[in-house]
Amino acid sequence: MGSSRNQLIQDVYYYRWTSIQRNLRYVMAGAGWMCTEFVQPVGYAKAFGTIDAAAGHHVDETRWLRSTHYADDYIELYTRGPADSVQYTQWILDAMNRRSMVTGNVEFLSAQLDDMKRMWHEWDFVFDKNVGLYYYKPVWDAQERSLPCYIADPNGTDPVLRNDGPDTFRPSHNAYMIANARAVSRTAGLAGDESTEVEFDKLANALEAAMFKHLWAPEQKFFMDIIRPDNPDLTRLTGREQVGLFPYRFGIGLEESYAQPAVDAMFDSQGFMAPYGPTTLEIRDPWFMGEKPDDYCCYWNGMSWPYSTSHTLKSLAAIYRAGNANVTGQQYYQYLRTYAKTQQHEGRPFVAESHYPFVDDWSANTANHSEHYDHSTNNDDVITGLLGILPQSDDSLIISPIVPDGWTYFAVENLPYHGHLITVIYDKDGSRYDQGSGLTVFVDGENVLNTEEKYAEVSIPSVILPNPYPLANIAANPSGPGNQYPKADATYTHAADFHYKAIDGVVYYDDVPDNRWSNIGSPNMNDTLTVTFARPRKISSVTLALLSNVGRGGSVDLPEKIEVYGSDGLLATVDNSTELLANDRNEITFSETETDFVAVNLHRKARDVYVGVCELEVWAPPNRGPTYYAADAYLTGASTRVVRDSSSSSSGAVVAVGLDTGAISFPGVVSPDHRRFTILTVGYRNGGGATTELAVEVNHVPRANVSLAPTGSRYGTATVAVPLAKGKNWVILRRGDAKDGDAEIGIEYVKVPA
Repeated sequence: MGSSRNQLIQDVYYYRWTSIQRNLRYVMAGAGWMCTEFVQPVGYAKAFGTIDAAAGHHVDETRWLRSTHYADDYIELYTRGPADSVQYTQWILDAMNRRSMVTGNVEFLSAQLDDMKRMWHEWDFVFDKNVGLYYYKPVWDAQERSLPCYIADPNGTDPVLRNDGPDTFRPSHNAYMIANARAVSRTAGLAGDESTEVEFDKLANALEAAMFKHLWAPEQKFFMDIIRPDNPDLTRLTGREQVGLFPYRFGIGLEESYAQPAVDAMFDSQGFMAPYGPTTLEIRDPWFMGEKPDDYCCYWNGMSWPYSTSHTLKSLAAIYRAGNANVTGQQYYQYLRTYAKTQQHEGRPFVAESHYPFVDDWSANTANHSEHYDHSTNNDDVITGLLGILPQSDDSLIISPIVPDGWTYFAVENLPYHGHLITVIYDKDGSRYDQGSGLTVFVDGENVLNTEEKYAEVSIPSVILPNPYPLANIAANPSGPGNQYPKADATYTHAADFHYKAIDGVVYYDDVPDNRWSNIGSPNMNDTLTVTFARPRKISSVTLALLSNVGRGGSVDLPEKIEVYGSDGLLATVDNSTELLANDRNEITFSETETDFVAVNLHRKARDVYVGVCELEVWAPPNRGPTYYAADAYLTGASTRVVRDSSSSSSGAVVAVGLDTGAISFPGVVSPDHRRFTILTVGYRNGGGATTELAVEVNHVPRANVSLAPTGSRYGTATVAVPLAKGKNWVILRRGDAKDGDAEIGIEYVKVPA
């Protein structure tokens, strides 16, 4: 956003881009990027720290980043990788579909169709065929301690029930499933799969009909919860929750008879409206809490929650644009301004977990945990809501801002759309930006439209798609210390820091939350940070995200000198710290070399000044096959580990899989001929006397078993036919329970036809 009439909204907008940056994580080569919810890992997160509850918000927000690879990679962690898409309810498929309208890359979306269908059907286990609706416990709808929890346990005698709640038919979950089904239907249409298109359209329509039949309460004029156990008559709850406002954002209930009561409730001071709202439960409800009784983070029976506010803002925008209810641009602006006012701490933009509705303070803001909590949208609401940048499925863009009548100017510059850069300026009399009066649109710097209206439809040139195979960071380690490579070590590490923080794939420069290796307290004037690869790699640069906090009272500053070493000795030297950027990435290049480690020796400027690295990255061309080495894969299982073996002629390293259950996951396996069975060759050694069976999974789906016959001390090969999808695949070799005669095996590689 170039500028707007409201400084508070503008400041939060720029801050939220930095909060997104803090929550982007490079997982590993082949897998690429993901979004975290918490900047520090939490125990209940799934693979690589993924939590699917807010993944739809993440996709909505990151679709506006200039590089499409952040969201591409993140999406494929769910569609093809090990991320869990049924931990919490979610609308990932819907977000994928709408994102494709920003990127214009329908080919990427269409390639995920089979995976999208599988993800949708993963929810079959909580579908009640008699009712025609989905049910889940509120805690797994990201709404613990919400109204159903208190209704089911009014006396607080069952702590688990009070926290988690009973199985409940909810408007949030069922709206997500409707939106996801419609996303599958549209994707099938793009892919030319007419039968799937029709099938999922029918599924969405049937689910929507059941939702209106059972969850819409004419007496409350609201979408309500129904507790499932011991409720054969499907009696609805009588309290109105914020989740009842979610369906509108997905195009559900936009007719006046449904939409107007929602708007009225949003702006009712006894409904959901509060100085730092909206609230998660109506204020008039007997179970409403405006304050928390204890330190637990999440009371969704009254607290203001950015996760839910994001949904509500999108619903309000959808109702406004449908034109069937009495709602004004001033009201939308009021809600967005309240949201910006809520996202403050100590006079600066900030987002944490939960906010009091009537007090200017966060109700859940734990140090080194809650900061920059990535569980909501903000910038997508500014872009698509306030400024009205509305992506389309063809080569066009609609601009229809929801701004108050008194606004005389706003601008958003160089917004990525279909591979082009879009600038939209509104200047009522032309005096603010000197680009003419009214609405002006630039595409790639060229003025393509000027109108006195606040509405425009703009033709966009054909889509420009990015390189689908960007450089890969081969220094990232998704697991920290243990069996996974690369490994990190240092000659000295400050007790409060950690050398593995330098290769965890996360880049930010805060003191709290922390994310660094430093040598604070070291007796040495120079210390070395070393990253060791699983096998020799060809590299020609190292990138250091260097910390400097002396300007804010810390003791870490840029190094006076940096030396970079590899297997052949000194590779590069930076002698002058003025060539370095503080709190930024610094790329140091050198002639290509093959090395199994990279070491950076950093010299301090003075005795009382130290050095710190927030991330060490080594960017190299991605592996596009046909051979994918096990030593580079993601390893699980206590005894699954990399073993250096000179007799492995291909890489000098193999993965040993012991007798316990373990798996080797190969991310980024590129299909040579998608939609057909591919012959996968496995290079291995089996020194035992019995044939070992490994299960082969592709993109979450068990596909075959491969038999590894005894090979003695030599390496051999085995083949198996599996289907690979278009683009990048996750191929997993999984060992089950050991049988008599089984021995430890060594996996060298998997290979697809060239």
